[in-house]
Amino acid sequence: METARTSELARTLIAMRGEGLRGVGHGPGRLRTVATLDGVEFLDDGASTFLDAALFAILDLGAPLVWIADASVVAAMDPRIKEFVAERVDALVFHGEADQGDVDALDAELGRVYCTASLRTAVFAARELAKAGGRVLFSPAAPAGGVFANNAQRSAEFERAVNDL
Repeated sequence: METARTSELARTLIAMRGEGLRGVGHGPGRLRTVATLDGVEFLDDGASTFLDAALFAILDLGAPLVWIADASVVAAMDPRIKEFVAERVDALVFHGEADQGDVDALDAELGRVYCTASLRTAVFAARELAKAGGRVLFSPAAPAGGVFANNAQRSAEFERAVNDL
């Protein structure tokens, strides 16, 4: 009896969350192709300032996929998100400052997890990890900060790095 009520509650909460996130999709200008190089499409979702939006983009795009995310996401990688990423992402490259022990633990669990000091270096690393016919998704899942004044500046840096490949 308790299990049935718990399951019903879980279904209700999932439905409510889905309803609340219904408008999070990728409208015009939200997810755009910056370039396609050697059969790899580089996509900018720099306006993605929270994890749910990045996960929706990953779900929409499918594999093969290399995800570039803000290093602050390392701390948010709970078991459900790890499972989601393991099923849908070929490699994960964080940019910014993260505890190297946490990154190493995540790499041991998921494989092909890296952290770079800069977004530019993350783009170069992602290019090396990407498969022909695949995609590199820049979806930071965190607000701009640190060296970036805003999301537009961060997206511009992504585009510059891609164009320099």
